Amino acid sequence: MSSRPVRVTFVCSGNICRSPMGHVILQSMVEDAGLADHVSVSSSGTGDWHVGEQADPRTIATLASHGYDASRHRAREFDPAEFDELDLVLASDSGHVRTLRRLARTPDDRSKIRLVREFDPEAVAAGTLETDDPWYGKEEHFARCFAEVEAACRGILAHIRDQLDSRLAGRLDDKVDWERS
Repeated sequence: MSSRPVRVTFVCSGNICRSPMGHVILQSMVEDAGLADHVSVSSSGTGDWHVGEQADPRTIATLASHGYDASRHRAREFDPAEFDELDLVLASDSGHVRTLRRLARTPDDRSKIRLVREFDPEAVAAGTLETDDPWYGKEEHFARCFAEVEAACRGILAHIRDQLDSRLAGRLDDKVDWERS
């Protein structure tokens, strides 16, 4: 596999609800798949309102009820310089996509931006690609957000595996070409 990990980040507004869910869930899936050395997962917010704070207590509780630990999460703001190192920037909704596109400096940066739920075939079929913000809601809103993000993370993991397989195939092709010369 490539010596450089595939780098993925989740982005929402304040990095205390949706993006920490994606971060924690995907990180766990990556570890369970034995890919922790090959994939780096992070999250951030488009604003600085909660920098340094833990995830919303309802986010932490919802994740914990499904066996995920978000206790170490600390909110941070997205830094546009991160585009240089990232492979996939996963926005929670179209507002975040717009903000990230404004922050992107190049067409390559913009090509990395996708909605989280684009990786859930059921969401794609239903045309429901945005992850609703549970912040103003109750526990059931956090439970729905969790279900949406977890379903998308399965597809994101499959996408990452494809990227890793492509990198491996490219390295093997390079090795064969080198050995032939």
